[in-house]
Amino acid sequence: MKKIWILAAAAAFMMTATACGAGDVGGASSGASSSQASSSSSGPTVAQSSVEDSLKGLEKYLTGNGVLSGDAAEMRSDVIGAKAGGRYQFSYNGKNNVTVELYEFDPNSVNGTAKQVLDSVKSSGQFTLMGQKITAVLSDSGKYLMIYQDTVTKDENKAYADKVTKLFKEFKNS
Repeated sequence: MKKIWILAAAAAFMMTATACGAGDVGGASSGASSSQASSSSSGPTVAQSSVEDSLKGLEKYLTGNGVLSGDAAEMRSDVIGAKAGGRYQFSYNGKNNVTVELYEFDPNSVNGTAKQVLDSVKSSGQFTLMGQKITAVLSDSGKYLMIYQDTVTKDENKAYADKVTKLFKEFKNS
């Protein structure tokens, strides 16, 4: 009986450990279709001025402009010194192939961990977490960080990633 309990506890731990990794591509589906393509290439359809300068505002802005879909799973943002974080997983020319993590930092209260992460992303476009190098991008305002991963390497997927990154970087940059 004791061995069964130990095996069950180990299995539960493994499930928990694999579910909270940065950029975990094996998470739950948002149910979005692979045709969740961009709306129009003429520019954003939701204006920045119509949303607040917060993680929720950023999510509304990106979702409203058709580059994010589904619901965000809350992330442990304190691990990188952020104020809040969320992860979206959806399909674009694949099946659950895109993972977007968004984090908000409080510029008035940056701890040592946050400073290290932000400085590293500013200088090299990546930071290290648990021995793993993670590619990330900062918004022009420096308040938000995005981790974008796509397991499909088609040219149209790269163009889509560029579109998401452009909208993200420009959010509330003034």
